Amino acid sequence: MSAVLEDDFAPTRESMKYDVVIVGGGPAGLSAAIRLKQLAAEQGAEISVCVLEKGSEIGAHILS
Repeated sequence: MSAVLEDDFAPTRESMKYDVVIVGGGPAGLSAAIRLKQLAAEQGAEISVCVLEKGSEIGAHILS
């Protein structure tokens, strides 16, 4: 009989790595993401940008 470890029941989580994470999908967050990608392209670099929005769609909390 082998011992059961707590880690045997721990949920596994997926993860993704980004260069930049912007919280908020309103006008400021979206324009920041676009501008960062433009600046990186001008330098010949490729960056990954993630925009997080807690609403059901982009900009859902603009007036909250």
